[in-house]
Amino acid sequence: MRRELRQKTEEFLSQGGEIKRHSAGETGEPADKPRSRAVFVSGEPRQTRTYVNDVVSALDSRKKKKAPESSGKTLKRPVKRIIYDDFGEPLREVWVED
Repeated sequence: MRRELRQKTEEFLSQGGEIKRHSAGETGEPADKPRSRAVFVSGEPRQTRTYVNDVVSALDSRKKKKAPESSGKTLKRPVKRIIYDDFGEPLREVWVED
């Protein structure tokens, strides 16, 4: 592909073509005319944006609300734990009360 690209470039230059260098940020649009509409704009109206700060503060306020305390005893149930060896392979399962 590189060879083909180099060959086509040399062919272009030998036929009188010219390569111009442009600096970064330069545009091909004329400066005396107003800019045209963007190519990728859809016909749909713009959507309103939700500010992240408002969403985060709403989530934080929900987290701070305490869950209603249940009346009565809290039942402790056994939980299954897996015992692993030094290599991370499971050895056995044990039931532990938390």
